[in-house]
Amino acid sequence: MAKNTFRKPERVVPERVIKRKRERRRLRLAAWLNDLIPLDRLFGEDNAWPIHHIDRILWVTFLLILYIGLNHNAERLFRRILRTKAQVSELRSQATVLQADFDKSGKQSEISRRVAPLGLSDSQTPPYKIVVKSHEEQ
Repeated sequence: MAKNTFRKPERVVPERVIKRKRERRRLRLAAWLNDLIPLDRLFGEDNAWPIHHIDRILWVTFLLILYIGLNHNAERLFRRILRTKAQVSELRSQATVLQADFDKSGKQSEISRRVAPLGLSDSQTPPYKIVVKSHEEQ
C-alpha cells in the first residue's frame, strides 16, 4: 500500500525577480561583448541602445544568414533537379531507341538476313510432326 506523505509547497517566484534575472543575463552578454569589442566607443557612451539590444540584433543577424543560406541551397537543389530531369529525358530516349533496335533484330526476316552469309537459309519444307507410340498401343 502506498504511503501518505505531505506535499512540499511549490516555491513561487515573483515575476519581477524573473525579469531582473533576464536583465542581468542580458547585461552580462552586453558587458562581455563590450569587453571583447569596445562597442561603447563605437556608439558613444551616452548611446547605449545597440549595446542593450545586442542579443536581439545578433538573433536577427543569425536568422538573416540562415535565410540566405537556405535560399542558396534551394536554388542549387532546383538547378540539380533540372539537370537530372534533362539526363533522365536523354536516357529515356536512348532506351526507346535500343528497345526498337532489339525488337527489330528479333524478327525472322532480320535473322535470316544476318545468317545468309554463313550459308544458312530458311527451310522450304514444312516441319515434320513426330508421333510417339506409347507402350499401351503396342
